[in-house]
This record gives sequence, structure tokens and C-alpha cells, in this order.
Amino acid sequence: MSIIQTIRDRAAILVFGVIAISLIGFLVQDAFVGKTSSLFRGNATTVGSINGKDISREEYDLRARMAETQYQEQGYTVNEGIRGEIYNQIWNGFVSKELLESETDKLGLEFTPKELGELLFSDRAPQEFRRQFTDPQTGIYNIEEAKNAFRNLQRSKNTAQVKQVNEQLLDPISLNELSQKFMAIFKGGIYFPKWLIEKQNTENSLISKISYAGVNYATIPDSSVKITDDEINQYVSAHKDHFKQTRSKSIAYVSFSDAPSAADSAALKKRMEDLKEPFAQATDANAFLNKNSSKIPFYDSYLGKNRIQVSVKDTLFKMAPGQVFGPYLDAGSYVLAKVIAIKTLPDSVKARHILIATTNPQTGQQILEDSIAKKRIDSIELAIKNGASFDTMALKFSDDKSSAIKGGDLGYFAQGTMVKPFNDFVFEKTKGEKGVIKSDYGYHYIEIEDQKAYEPAYKIAYMSRPIETSDETDKAAQAAANQFSVSSRDQKSFDDNVAKQKLNKLFADNIPEMGFQIGALGTSRQLIKWVYDNKTGTVSDPYLVGNAYVVAIVTGEKEEGTQSAATARAVVEPILMRKKKAEQIAQKYGTFNTVEEFASKTGQQVSVADTVRFVDNFIQKLGAESLIIGASFNKNYESKVSPVLQGAMGAYVVKVENIGAIPNAEANVDQQRKAMSAGLAQGLEQSILGALKDAAKIKDKRLSAGY
Repeated sequence: MSIIQTIRDRAAILVFGVIAISLIGFLVQDAFVGKTSSLFRGNATTVGSINGKDISREEYDLRARMAETQYQEQGYTVNEGIRGEIYNQIWNGFVSKELLESETDKLGLEFTPKELGELLFSDRAPQEFRRQFTDPQTGIYNIEEAKNAFRNLQRSKNTAQVKQVNEQLLDPISLNELSQKFMAIFKGGIYFPKWLIEKQNTENSLISKISYAGVNYATIPDSSVKITDDEINQYVSAHKDHFKQTRSKSIAYVSFSDAPSAADSAALKKRMEDLKEPFAQATDANAFLNKNSSKIPFYDSYLGKNRIQVSVKDTLFKMAPGQVFGPYLDAGSYVLAKVIAIKTLPDSVKARHILIATTNPQTGQQILEDSIAKKRIDSIELAIKNGASFDTMALKFSDDKSSAIKGGDLGYFAQGTMVKPFNDFVFEKTKGEKGVIKSDYGYHYIEIEDQKAYEPAYKIAYMSRPIETSDETDKAAQAAANQFSVSSRDQKSFDDNVAKQKLNKLFADNIPEMGFQIGALGTSRQLIKWVYDNKTGTVSDPYLVGNAYVVAIVTGEKEEGTQSAATARAVVEPILMRKKKAEQIAQKYGTFNTVEEFASKTGQQVSVADTVRFVDNFIQKLGAESLIIGASFNKNYESKVSPVLQGAMGAYVVKVENIGAIPNAEANVDQQRKAMSAGLAQGLEQSILGALKDAAKIKDKRLSAGY
């Protein structure tokens, strides 16, 4: 197999292996991307810029086509939601790559072609690269084979394939190594001095005993405490880093179900009932299912009782061959089940085989001509009949390398595990039989080594059709949505019609401009684009989202920057309310000299906590009161009582009775320094990327470009 094909087959695995490296998120792009959808319109030549460097629309679209195509080649369905994730990954990849390369250029860092060669053709080669040139029988990485493959690649005149190898394999490896060089600068600077560890150990060993009394905030009605917008804005201004926001919009919406109606379900059930007798009379189950467009294809083999998982299986097990049961409901479909035949077969089989492969079933690529493969397997069969060792022949000739190293042994496996011709041979023949069969993989020489747990096995045909929305139901839902939209052209008429028609008005907030998901509503890039093309108060035409027609109204917009008082209120108001309530409590009960005096004034009781640990984050019977824990180790409160302290659930007064320590003989400073350094290094890459993004000038123009 050529290096081009090998890399193409394994590209997705390579990408998943490196996706966790935050600074080189762009690696995902080359391995995922697919056809540019009809969502992509506009005449812009760029999709944005990073620190003044434009991102070409052509390159962005190229990666999109490549990624989605490869995603589909891996057997995945690319729906709108997945497509959205892919395109945002592509953008984030461009950002990460540009930021990294910009910083490494400033520092004079590079990863040279010579270094790449030394890495690839050594025992330090990345695992996914090594795997392509590792002998499956010995597990040894064949460096010479890798070198030869790349010599051939360098001589290749297929520039498109060479580019594919560079973009999907070599460039990501190089950038990964460059990223590691860059990160090493920061990781090498991580240092925890001995005195800091010892100080931390001392503090963590502290234990105190306190007396305290408190007043719960719930005793003061929230309605009696007013928090103004100015106060919220002042708090936000003092804590701007915690209240950043990106641009987003909000909508209210109503939906008109386009799901199949009861009438649609009844109509399908009637059609299935009409098929019941013809199904029973049909002599060719497979032809009948194909002719009548069954959702479930015919599996022309037997399955043991334990392998059949349908909900009506107990009924089916009582039926005679030729009988039909149903129609019954199963996962949104009506089903007719016909018992074709019943046999007593083993539940599991132990077998070994030798495979001469003719085709790669995943790609359809021919590996060996059929006639040559047949002659080869016949020769192997003859050699074994004449006394050759099955184990030796398997190791030498079998293309199933995972079993070849075990003499072709496949172990025990259940009914339906193997491809049909293989399955039928090993389960319907008897123990000890040998023979040649052909499957989609090629020719197999099989020996049945054991069979066990015999039980009834059933061959069943399932005629299945999903319950689908009829044209009448769809038109009715669309008409209702259209009527609502036409008569609801502003906020007032929208709300009036919601009330008049007794509809359920729902909301979706914080919709990002390059999002695909709208809260709990579902996926609709088209509706999000409409939202961003229109101002607050505009009502949409109906959009089909999932199984409903949706009419939306734009209710608000947040610009990028710092949150407004209205947005931040949900977070800030409880904080300021606790502060004001604590101040009210302190003012109301005036001065006091002891905890007992404060408790008497407030009508509370004095409590004692005698095992408050500095390292803990809660106090027994009091809860997660970090401020009170801190006060428990304040030596000033040993000689006098604390002032009223603002806790999480109430305002408290604390008196420290004594402070002690619990010896920690097991503390190992060197091990602690290593653990703390490793912990800091673990989150360092993401922190640095975040800092670089905050400092960068990033302009995302994909929305205006039609994406």
C-alpha cells in the first residue's frame, strides 16, 4: 500500500491523537472537513483576520471541503450541527496557528526539516506515524521502510497527493514540535521554592477552636434591600475580567409541530395491516422487503434467542415458521415480523482462519485479483490437508495479522458477530469441519474448533416503515405558522397572538453570531443568520427547525465588551445583597464585646467549632463559609471578638479560642514541588493561548461573508 493511501486511511486517527494540544487546534481541520454547504454565500475574499493577517476564503473553503469529505469517508453523517462544529474548529485552528507562529517567529524558534527527519526516522517518532510502518507480527517500527516510503513520496509527480501528505501529516507534526519548544520556555520557568512549600504545609496543618454566633440573611426580606443599576455597574467596573461578553442576540419564539399526527400514524398502521397477508404468502422475504421499501433489510441468517433484542421477542418465539406478527410499534416505526425458519444452533463458536484478502471493504480498493487469491487459498487448504501446520501457514500467509500471530485463532464469538458467509459456515457446520468460504474481505480457510450452548435460533424478516409526516400534516403546520407570522409583525401583535392562540412562548438567549445551535430549540444556521440580519423587534417568517415550524422575534442584542447592569444583575445582585444585609445587621446590633453579647442581642445561640482546619473549605454545621475559616486563624481575634463578618449564608461574629497544629510527618517537600509543578504545567498551554488571544486583534468576518 502506498504511503499516500496509508496516510489517507489513518488521517483521522492521527488527528484525534493530537487534538488535545490546545495551541495547535488547527490540526483538527485537515483531518475533518467536508463539502462547503449551501449555507456559504457571499463574494468576500477573506473570512477574517488575525493581527492584521487576512484568512483567505479560498483556503477556508478548501479545508472545509477536505474535512467534511474525510469525515464522511470515516462513515459519519455530517448534519448541520456537526458541520457547525467543524467550521468553528477550522476558524479556531487558523487563530491558534497564527498566534503560535507569530510568537515563535519573534523568539527565533523553528522546527527544521532536518529535525523532522531525525524525529520521524527514530524511536521517538509520533505513535500514529510509527504505526503505519510497524510490523504487526513483531511490533517493531521499520525505520527503513518509512524512509523508502518518503523517498518515493519526494519523487512523486502527483502534487495534489503530496500536498495532502504534507498538510495532513508532516505539517501538524512540525507544528506540534514547534509548540512543544515554545511551551518548554514557560514550563522551564516553573519553580516553587522550598520555603513556599514548607509555609503551605505549616498552614495546612493548622487547626483552631472558635466560638461564633450569626444571623441568617433570610431574616431580612430581599424586598427591603434595593440594588441599583449604578451599584451593579460599579461592581462590574471593578471586576471587568469576570464580566466580559461576546456579541450575541436573543429571541422569543413559538413553534408549530410538524411531527407525524395521530392520523398519519393510523394511516401507516392500516397500510401495514394490508401488507400482512401478502408478507405471509411471500416465498422470497428479501424481495418482498426490497419491493415494499422496508427500513430494516433482511438478515438472511439465524440468531440465537439471546441475540434477538426486539420488544416482542417472546411472542415471536412462540410462532411457527411462516407466521407474521404485527404491525407493532418499535422506535417510531410500524413493524411486521415474519418467522422464516427455526434451527437449533450453538450460541457461540471457537474457530480459526487464514485470510487471503482481495478487497478493502472500507474503500472498495482491490488488493489482489480474485483468481490469484482463490488459487492461493486452495494451495493452503491442500498443504494443511497434507500435514502442514495451520499455525505456521496462518502466520506466514494470512492477511488478518491480528489473528495470524495467534495461529489464526479468533477465540469464542457469538452469533451475528462475523460477516454472513463466515457466520453461516461456523454456526451451521459441525465441530471439527474445515473449508473455504468467500466474504467481502476475500477467501477464508476456516476450522471450527468448538461449539457450545446449543439453543433455538431464528431467521426472522422484519418489514418496517417509519411513521412520517404526511403532506396534509405538513401543510397544516406550515399554514398555521404562516398565519401567525403574517399577523404578528411587531412585539405587541406577537404577544397578543400568543395569548389569543394559547401558544407556548419560549426564549433563547446568548445566541452567538457563528453558532448553529439555538438553545433547546435545535440546530438552524439559517435562522441564526436571519436573527443577525435583523434588528430587535423584527418577526421572522416560519423556519423549519427539527420537526416544527418556528416563528421568532428578535428580543435583544449584546455587543462585545463588558456586561451591562441588566445582564450582570443575576450574578452581582446576590453578592451586593449579602453585603448590604451584613451591613444592616452590623448597624442594627451596634457594639458588643463578646460573642455571648452579640448572641444575646440577636436572639441567637453561641456555637463552638473545635476542629476548624485551615485546609478545609467548610465548617461542620456551618457549611462552606470560607471567610469564617480564614477568621478562625486570625490571631487578632484571640484577644478580642471579631467585627460582624459577611459570610455566604449569614453575618457572623467570631472569637478564636486557640490555634494549634497537627504534625504531618509524611510531608515530602520534593515530591510536593514536583506535583505542584506538574499541575501548573498541565493547564499552562490553555492559559497561554487565552492570553495570546486576549492580546491579539482578531476579526471574525464569516457572518458578513455569508457563512
